[in-house]
This record gives sequence, C-alpha cells and structure tokens, in this order.
Amino acid sequence: MAAHVSIVIPSRNEGELLPATVASIARARTDLSREVIVVDDGSAPSVWRQPRALPGLPLSLIRTAGEGAAAARNRGAARATGDWLCFCDAHVMVPDGWLDGLVNALRSTGADAAAPGLARDDGHEARGFGYTWTAHAQLHWLPKPEVPEPVPFLPGGCLLVTRRAFEAAGGFDGGLVPWGHEDTEISLALWLTGHDCIVAPDVLVAHHFRPRHPYFVRRDEVDDNLMRVAWVHFAPARAQRFGQVLGLGHRLPAVAANPTAQRRRARLLAARRRSDDWFCEMFGLDFWD
Repeated sequence: MAAHVSIVIPSRNEGELLPATVASIARARTDLSREVIVVDDGSAPSVWRQPRALPGLPLSLIRTAGEGAAAARNRGAARATGDWLCFCDAHVMVPDGWLDGLVNALRSTGADAAAPGLARDDGHEARGFGYTWTAHAQLHWLPKPEVPEPVPFLPGGCLLVTRRAFEAAGGFDGGLVPWGHEDTEISLALWLTGHDCIVAPDVLVAHHFRPRHPYFVRRDEVDDNLMRVAWVHFAPARAQRFGQVLGLGHRLPAVAANPTAQRRRARLLAARRRSDDWFCEMFGLDFWD
C-alpha cells in the first residue's frame, strides 16, 4: 500500500534556499503520495505571499511569529494529513527515491523513525549517518553502516517518523527556543517511549551547512536547550553529571524550574517504555560516569 507522507519544512530567513528545497522535493521521483507544508516562522521578509502550485505536489503555507524551530515543526505536523511525517530543513536537496527509501527502511525493519545519510552540498566528502556523543558529550557523526541500523540520534535536517510514534513521543519539545538540540530531544523521546530510530544508509540527502544562522541565536539559549534535554529525559544524578562535564551544571536549576520543562518531563515519564539507563547502556553513552 502506498504511503501518504506529509513533508514539513520550517523556515526562517532562508531566502532562495527554501524554494530550491521545495523544487528539489517536487522533482524527485517517487511512488508515494505527498504533500508539503512550509512553516514560515517569522521570516523577514515573509516567504511566498501565496504557495506556489507544483505539479502533483500539494503545497500549503503556515505563518507563525518566530516560535522556534521545534514549535514550527509541531505546527506543520498539526496541519499534516499523512500517516507518515517527514521533517526537512529548508536547505536540503533530495535525490530520486529518497522518500521511498526511508519508508522502505522503516517497513523492512519495523522501526518507527529513520533518517538518511547527510552530505554537505559543497562537494566536500564528509558524510554523516546519524550521530552520537563523544566522551565529552559533544556531537559526533557516525559512519555509513552496511544495512539500516539503530543510532542514538537522528538529525533533524531530514527525519521520517510515523505519526503514531510522533504523537506518542509528544512531538517536538516546543520549549526549545529558538533553535538547538530539537533532534537530540525527539530522538530521546522516541527511544524512551519504545520507538526505534534507524539510519537508512542507501539514502543520501545533500544539506547546506552554513557558517552562521540567518537569524539571531544566543549561545546561552542553546546551552539551556541542551540542559533541558538532559533534565527532561535523564535521572537527576545523570543530568547533573552531564551538566558538570559540559560546564553547564549551573544552568540546571533554572531549567528544572521551568513549568513547560516540568510538564514535558512528567508527560514523557508517564509514557516511558524504556529507561535512560537502558538507552545509555544500549549506545555506550555513559562516558562521563
């Protein structure tokens, strides 16, 4: 049975990268039914006044007022009609069959979420197939596996998930603002609510890695986002040690006092099917203990 996939693209000040991304998706051959939902999250100037009709590809536009990358993704998901949700950055180029490859990887493995390999769009040979943390809790891209396999974290630049798993995990954490660690958080939420995350090595998507954001992002907000991820998903002692390793332990009390973080933690603890002990043992991530 052909899947119906809703492709959600959050965008803020992406310029010509956004229409190029949508055009790439429209050109890519597929046997799947698709729709594209662009969430213009406070761009200046705003993107398209009217969504541009593309042959065989329904396209809709939502305008929000700078709610943040995670909340924008949730807005798009709420509008989506598909049973499969694909979240893409507004600066990717996709090949023929990319979406089919991701759907087939989930169907063949029984997993709930998948990401392709990501390649730089400037011709550099670097590739990343999901990512993990180093001994100092820094992001480290993983090499290409031979077959689809579980990875700790899926990149938010291109991520396919079943609607059922997405809703069970509570969607993205809208309290992460304006940007930073949304993909780490949703990966943890999926894993700990019992949903497997894999990388599909036969699918490679080109991603534009730029030297700076097209909008202002404060370093302290990104740091708070990471500590929020740790506090929401980890046992208190593990979250504290994680913060100490990163030199961010002093930020943990304020993060833990945030009412939205408290609600997120309580909801996910109630929905949990796996422990953070299980997750860290599964992927060998307690380097800091």
